[in-house]
Formats: sequence, C-alpha cells, structure tokens
Amino acid sequence: MNQTDYGRQGDDYIVSPEQKALYQEHGYITLRNVLTGEELNDIEQEFDHFISGSVPDMGRDFCDMSGPYDRKFEDFALVNAMLPTKYEPALQGNIYEKLSASIAKQLIGDDATLDYDQFLAKRPARPDAKFTLHQDLGYWPTGTPDTITATCSLAVDDANSENGCLYVIPGSHQQGLRVHKPVHGKDRESSHILGVALLDGETLVELPLNKGDITVHNELILHGSGGNRSETSWRRTYITAFRSKACVEFERQIGFTHSHNDKVNWATHLGALK
Repeated sequence: MNQTDYGRQGDDYIVSPEQKALYQEHGYITLRNVLTGEELNDIEQEFDHFISGSVPDMGRDFCDMSGPYDRKFEDFALVNAMLPTKYEPALQGNIYEKLSASIAKQLIGDDATLDYDQFLAKRPARPDAKFTLHQDLGYWPTGTPDTITATCSLAVDDANSENGCLYVIPGSHQQGLRVHKPVHGKDRESSHILGVALLDGETLVELPLNKGDITVHNELILHGSGGNRSETSWRRTYITAFRSKACVEFERQIGFTHSHNDKVNWATHLGALK
C-alpha cells in the first residue's frame, strides 16, 4: 500500500504497519487528524449537554473522577459521564464511534466490540483535576476469556501540559498488572478511583494532542494525567473502549457494564485491588 492509503478513509481510519508495531511495542499510539472540525462540532453539543449535568437519572455515572462520590457538582474538578450512549441512544453509531471501531478492529481483531464509552472534562483552573496513575485492567473483573483492549481517546479540545494531557510510561504494559489501591476511602463504595505509585526509574511521557487527534492505549499501559492549570481552557475527552466479543459477553453475564452503578461481587470477581 502507498502512504496515502493510510489514515482517514471515509468512516474508516487505516492504521499503518508501523503504527501497529509501535502499539505492540509501546502499548499506545497517537493518530492525527482523525475527525474534522465539523464532525467535532456535532459531538461537542452532545458532550456539553452531559458535562453540564443536564442528563437526568445517571446516579454515580455522573461524578468527579478526581474525588469522592459525595462531592457536589459545583465542586467537580474532573467531570465524568459514563456510558453516554446508554443515556442518549441517539449517540449510538456516531462518526467517532465508527472510526474508533475501525481502528480497534485493526489493532486487536475483527471481533472488537464496544465495551463502554465515557465523556471526561477537566474544568479550567483546577490543578486538582488529576487522573491518578493506573492501568485500566486494575479497574475490571478477572476471569474474562481474555483481557486484550483498545481504548481510544478523542481530543475534543487541544490537550497539552497546561490543561492536563495524558501521560504514559511507554512499554510498561509488558510488566504485568500491578496492585491498585483506592485513592479515597477504604474501598470502591466511597470512590471509584484506584491508583498505583510511580516507581524509581520510571519516566512519564506526555502525549499532547490537537483537537481531532486520538490516542489508543491497551489495558496494561500505565497512564494518567495532570491537573488543569489553564485559567480558561477546558480539556474534554471522548473515550470508546473495545474488547473481544467473548470478553464483553462474560462481563455482562456477571453484571459488569462499566457503570458506576453496577453491583458486582468484587470478592468473587476481584481485579488488582488490594
């Protein structure tokens, strides 16, 4: 294939062999100019409807991902809306969902299935809007047929050091799953947030993005993000995560949907929480 055969092709985004190799080696890749400004305008309207707290009956699916569940909305720093297509079915099949599905199928297999989606927004002037260093697999049940995952994160705004862009430890996915501990309180009932400590010798690499770019990372890469030090700029991110069909079916069988309202027996289906 010619170089022009890679990148955006209608509702698909064709990943190059070099990008696939980097994904395997480093645990993540960055893809540029995946969505147009016009396509982002349509997404932003729905995004802001959720992030403003205008969608009713979300329970814990609308929360602050940098604080405890009982934090009041006006005090949220990292505004989180889980499963937006569940609460607004008209969002299903949007252009970003199609493009990220195309990418995931090329990276993890043709049966890549949308497992969950998520809207995240860091308010301006909130240096506490941090996403603790973690591995995604640390949040999820064990015993699945496989763990392979491709999580796509769309930059709805430019993301940089000032407003808290994603950072990763390249290659850390090759070292296995670490023990994760609750950041607030003693268990996941008081806060959904889990984290791990940065070890000596580990270096964080920031992944700045332009609006419309995407990062893709796997289930074991260590990653997080800093707070938002910008006085005026939001940092908004639209996440879609894909796993194998068998994995998603297993999760649903045990009552796990990635909703913060799930009632899962963590004593039976324990992740890396200790």
